[in-house]
Amino acid sequence: MGPAHPEAMDGYRIGRVVRALRHARNWTQRELGSRSGCHGSVISRLERGNLRACSLVRIARILDQLDARLVLSVQWRGGELDRLLDADHARLGERWARIRPARWTSRAEVTYNHYGDRGSIDDLSFDSVSGTLLVTELKTGVYDAQRALAKLDEKARVASGVARRFGWVVRRVIPALVLAESRTNRRRIGEHRALFARFDCRGRAARAWLREPSRAGINGLLLFVPLSDVRGMHGRRAGRQRVRPPRLPASVARVPGAALTADRGA
Repeated sequence: MGPAHPEAMDGYRIGRVVRALRHARNWTQRELGSRSGCHGSVISRLERGNLRACSLVRIARILDQLDARLVLSVQWRGGELDRLLDADHARLGERWARIRPARWTSRAEVTYNHYGDRGSIDDLSFDSVSGTLLVTELKTGVYDAQRALAKLDEKARVASGVARRFGWVVRRVIPALVLAESRTNRRRIGEHRALFARFDCRGRAARAWLREPSRAGINGLLLFVPLSDVRGMHGRRAGRQRVRPPRLPASVARVPGAALTADRGA
């Protein structure tokens, strides 16, 4: 059997892998492209999940520069890759826990198996005063909108039964979608405006509702949550920060034809 066609592979995951491994080495897209024998724009398209940007041979060459190999999936240092890619998801859960008022009783990563429906609810929270069960999906990126919403619908459907494990008496179930704050995520929500229209409580209104969930007429919550405190020193995140080439010293920059060369592998 011949090699898999790029379209049959998970482009978004491969793109995230390339980006995360590149950032781990503090390389720019241009530098990785140079090491791999291609233009930096090819790396950019590949990291966005566009496998049409290059052939499997070139993808394998790019991954080879990152000490990874292409075997229908990307492997890197055992299980460290999953931990690297999941770092932002864990941080998003921590930020969400800080935003959610103390009146909510919460359980994280609640698994379920209901007549063939299997999965894990990122965050299941219950307000005993109003009898409201909040089923929260945490997403660092919006890649397949229809699939993500279908899975959230499934979780909301089985959530009441899951809540009985904890002795919670549920009167209503509200789905919530918590996304990492980014221009890309906001753009993708805008591109699928009709799909996400049912999440009619957003932004400040959503935060106010969390403080007083007795209010009726809410179909779903949608919030964008920053993964880091922009006032602090925690802006760099695995697979998210941008890597820029170092600036030339002023004395060098003024010399005509001066060029900066750096071989990080030396």
